[in-house]
Amino acid sequence: MVIATVTLNPSLDLTVSVDRLVVDDVIRMKGIRKDPGGKGINVSRVVNTLGGATIAYGFIGGHEGGALSVLLAEEGILTSFIAIEGDTRINVIISELDTGTQTRINAEGPRVKVEDLERLRSRLWKMGGLYCAAQFMVFAGSIPPGLTRTVYRDLIEEARDRGIRPVLDTDGEALKHGVKAKPYMIKPNTYELERLVGRELRDAEDEEIIKAAKEVLDVGVEVVAVTRGKKRAVLVTEDRVYVGTPPQVKTVSAVGAGDSFLAAFLLALLHGKGFEEAFKWGLAAGSATAMTPGTELLKAEDFHRLLPEAVVEEV
Repeated sequence: MVIATVTLNPSLDLTVSVDRLVVDDVIRMKGIRKDPGGKGINVSRVVNTLGGATIAYGFIGGHEGGALSVLLAEEGILTSFIAIEGDTRINVIISELDTGTQTRINAEGPRVKVEDLERLRSRLWKMGGLYCAAQFMVFAGSIPPGLTRTVYRDLIEEARDRGIRPVLDTDGEALKHGVKAKPYMIKPNTYELERLVGRELRDAEDEEIIKAAKEVLDVGVEVVAVTRGKKRAVLVTEDRVYVGTPPQVKTVSAVGAGDSFLAAFLLALLHGKGFEEAFKWGLAAGSATAMTPGTELLKAEDFHRLLPEAVVEEV
């Protein structure tokens, strides 16, 4: 049982730690680290950390793409990347130790040609059935230059035609187009959900979030999970509604927390857990990642320790 991920615009994330960021001054670094980046990549990394099987698809290019592949191989993650002409983007995260704040500088990413996308399609669907072992295929992250906003919609339809449950985690027009293909699940945060339904939700009560999630179900999505940071998360399925309180931890960095939620949630379903228990897995994973600095993701021991502290109730 495999969770496959497709990351069209992965990154090499460079986290630089400083005491405090001061404009127009020389600042000494206190630390630096490189991590594989991209929402789908993060999902694969968390699935792997928690003992699940995963394969990561996507585009890579240049020295940075090679470094990304090496880092994932060192973690024991199976990859199947398409090499392109451009260089994999570098995202820079400046972490201020004195204040606990972070500044993220994200690159746009390399241009992907139509023929590159066709090579990815060939890798996904025509290589003797690697994908056949995948119960879920997660399409996640931003769309690189050169590809249309409808690319996720097309890939989701192709996955569904092959009996795979497609999962979508993106934003903006890509999300709006993607839900039209009726993915099995989407996992927006509050801001992504409000852009999808066209109204402000950031200060909304649970009932308003649930109402908005049900509107997405009406389009044909089967599961909507809405993560809200330290606030209560919401899970809406065809016949169940749950709210969940994540384990309360000191947040060091929220980067990757939503991706961790999604990875653990899907892994729980693969293990035969019901939605309520899977929701707990997701909440615990998100909190465990929030405890780590920069772009680091969860530690398995933190996840297992926090799991009993996740509280879920059906409403």
